Amino acid sequence: MSRAAALMAFAGAIAVACGERPAPTASVSPPAEATSLRPLTSRDGTTGAPPALPAGHPPVSVGGPAESKVVEGEVRLAARLRDRAGPDGVLFVIARSSATGQVVAVRKEEHARFPFAFRLSAGDTMMEGVPFDGPFDLTARISRSGDAMPQPGDLEGTAKNVAAGARGVAIVVEHVRP
Repeated sequence: MSRAAALMAFAGAIAVACGERPAPTASVSPPAEATSLRPLTSRDGTTGAPPALPAGHPPVSVGGPAESKVVEGEVRLAARLRDRAGPDGVLFVIARSSATGQVVAVRKEEHARFPFAFRLSAGDTMMEGVPFDGPFDLTARISRSGDAMPQPGDLEGTAKNVAAGARGVAIVVEHVRP
């Protein structure tokens, strides 16, 4: 290191120690273009492009086993409860393990119109890494408060022992929580 470079480094260190900010040098590169932000979405890959993999990472297959475990169906509202649902209700479609009762996946839909087509997959699991394996007990709940916790007056319907990968599942919302 030359004497001039050493003096410049020393002067910069003293300026920083005294609370002064040294002027940027001419060799500073311009800031890189900012990448655009995108909203958080379901992890099932239905929206947005997948993130780029690091160099040397093995390829990840799209539409593999997790895609085959999609549960699809329709939530219908019993005719006698149509007046109680209201336009501001929030629909929760919840998949619980039939064996343990543990919540596996949840989907929240605001301003749902009935009949409502739903789709649950590994992207809707409560925690990353939780296996989306059935059978499931599905619950469709219309919450007037918008809260995920069940409240008196919420409207509910269930479908029991639904296999992972099931299509055409029908859930009829026909009960009022006491």
